[in-house]
Amino acid sequence: MKKSTLLAILLSASTLGFAGYSLAEGPERRGAGMFERLDENKDGFLSEAELTAARRTLLEEADTNGDGMLSPEELRAHREERRAARNPDKNEDGVVSFEEFQAASEERFERLDANGDGVLDEDEKPKRRGRRGRGPR
Repeated sequence: MKKSTLLAILLSASTLGFAGYSLAEGPERRGAGMFERLDENKDGFLSEAELTAARRTLLEEADTNGDGMLSPEELRAHREERRAARNPDKNEDGVVSFEEFQAASEERFERLDANGDGVLDEDEKPKRRGRRGRGPR
């Protein structure tokens, strides 16, 4: 594979990771979460096919005018949309009610429960690092 192709794929994958996915998690976990999402066959490696699929998914989600290219505005709008989707203050009144908190908790549980069995097993539980998930001090 040409270095330029590999570089483009890796750049696309990193763009996918920084496009607003897992914003509520710390920087160490955010990178790990991106890797876990992209590693579809869970072999611990990212293949060219997995990276290409991630790039295609980002393009499909963010290319609002359907021209097959992402403009900085489209990428920014996609990132903001993802960020807003994770904001528990759905009515944007500046406070999070119990109902909003509960709904956000349920959404997070559903995202983590990859196999949909209603239980988080060891592979699905968020990995914590150091003190309160913020890395070692």
